[in-house]
Formats: sequence, C-alpha cells, structure tokens
Amino acid sequence: MISLIPVKNNNTPQFRGNLVQSSLKAQADTFMQEGYYDRAIELYKKFLASNPQDADANLNLAKTYSFNNQFKEAIPHLEVYVAANPQDIENITFLGECYKKSGSFSKSIEYFNKALKIEPNYDYAKRNLLDAQNLLLACIDPQKAQQQKYETAVNNLTQAVKIAKSYFPRGYTNSMKDIVVSFDKTSKMGGRSNIAQYEHNKRRISVTDEYTYADPQLTGAYIIHEFVHGKDNDPYTSVREEQDAYRIQAKYWTECVKDVYDPEMDYVADLYKQSAKALDDRVAEIYRLRDPGIAETSYNHPPTGRKASAHSLSSASGQPLKAYDIIV
Repeated sequence: MISLIPVKNNNTPQFRGNLVQSSLKAQADTFMQEGYYDRAIELYKKFLASNPQDADANLNLAKTYSFNNQFKEAIPHLEVYVAANPQDIENITFLGECYKKSGSFSKSIEYFNKALKIEPNYDYAKRNLLDAQNLLLACIDPQKAQQQKYETAVNNLTQAVKIAKSYFPRGYTNSMKDIVVSFDKTSKMGGRSNIAQYEHNKRRISVTDEYTYADPQLTGAYIIHEFVHGKDNDPYTSVREEQDAYRIQAKYWTECVKDVYDPEMDYVADLYKQSAKALDDRVAEIYRLRDPGIAETSYNHPPTGRKASAHSLSSASGQPLKAYDIIV
C-alpha cells in the first residue's frame, strides 16, 4: 500500500529578493525529489550558509539526510525547524526518530513524549516511544527486551487480524486460511518502508515491523486492505482492485476507529467522507503515476459471473498485465 497524501510544499521562499539564493534552494528541492541526495545536501548547505534560520530549508535538508540514512546529521537541522514550529507533532516525532536511529534513546523518548503531550492519540509517536523504551531496556537486559517485544508483536498482530476478519462478512476469509500474516521487513518506496504488502507467490501478508507497537486498530486497517488483494488468489492488481481495497479500508476507519490519530488513514477517510468517487479518483491518480501501464480492471475486479483466465487479461493498450509478486 502506497501513500495517497500529497507531498507538502515547503519550497516556496517567503522573500525573493535574492534570486540566486532562491534558485539554489529550488535546485536542491528538485535534486531531493528526484533522489539525488548527495547533490541536494550540497546545495542545501550552500543555501543555509547565507540563510541559517530558514526553517523549510532546514527541514528539507533533514529529510534528505534521513533518505540518505544520515540520521545524526539530520538532527541539528530538525532542531532549527522544530524551534520555529513547536506544535508540528509530525516533525517533533521525526526528530525523536532521528535521535532513536542515532542511538540516543533517552533523547528520542523526550521528543516522543513532547509530541504526545500535544496530541495523545498520535500513533506514530506512541509506537516510536514504545520502541525506544524497548531499545533502552535492551541496553540493560537484552533478553528481557527481546521477549517483551516478541510478546507485544504476537498480541498486537493477533488482535489486528481478529479486527480485520470480523469486519468482513461471514465466510469472506474462508478461502484465505492458507495466508500467513506477520510483522516483517517490507519493500521500500520513496525512502520509506511499505506499511503492508501482499506476496501472492508466498500467500503472505507482511506488515512492516516498524508497526510492532502500533495500535491493533491501525494495523487492522492495513490488513483489511491486503485481504482484498489476497481474496483474489491471483498475482494481478489493477486500478479497480486498489480502489476496492481503499474503499473498504476507509469505510472501516470511518465506522470503527475513533481514538487513533494517523495522518495517512485520516486522509484516506476524509476523501471517502467527501465521496467514494473522491477517494477512487485519488487512488487512480497515484497508481497511474506510479505505473502508467497499470490495468483498469483485473481478475475479480470488478466482480462478475464470468471469470477471465489470468493469462488472457490485458490492459487498455492491449499489453499483457504485469504480474506483481508484491502488491503495495
């Protein structure tokens, strides 16, 4: 499952008196967005040499460092941004995460608690806080920390699967008894791990292990999404299939979850509340951007009495459908 949230535009300079500096920042933004992280870092540093307190440039440099797995280097720039934006819980949590990934667990806990003081239901800060506390425990008693994390994973995932199964009509998951659901490493897209993915060739749904401490209601939402893919029992996806998966997930989040704040799921639910079409349009836009050759329909989507043979499916252009070993 990929993110539908539009990328925030932090790139517009407040003042355009210095066109050279403005151009320098714009070039850095472009390099960051296109994945040329070393070049982007170089240009951001040049820009910040003359504009050290520019909050947006500091934030974008910090993001670029994190994409480049340089979390320690991101910290001072996030400190500048957070000082200027003390209520931005997402980036306060991001700062805590950079401290955590740099091995400063006590410092990371400080920032996760700061975010939770502003928004107690922010799940991203909650799960990072629990993970940081476990990592701190591991420094003292690694065996106890490992056992604690294992027990949490089993309990949370068991609850999440029960939530997902109970949301569907009776008998919906009978044909999916061979599917294994687990916390695991997942594929990456845009520098971030996929939250959940269905691997048809293994009949497995993997939820990123970064969600080990997530609220089971949240994890359940992503399992619901992947159950739609698993139900087909084929390796194909399509715009329609993704739209169906997001609709069911959004319906669950809207009807059943009241006390978990998650920007991704809240955004999906808000689109659905506008109209199912608003959500469908956004899903189609994102998936067509990711893969211009994605088919509009696939096996079982839309459901019909006639079942097409998988090998005969083709896209609107007449090209064979791509077989996705991993549907995200």
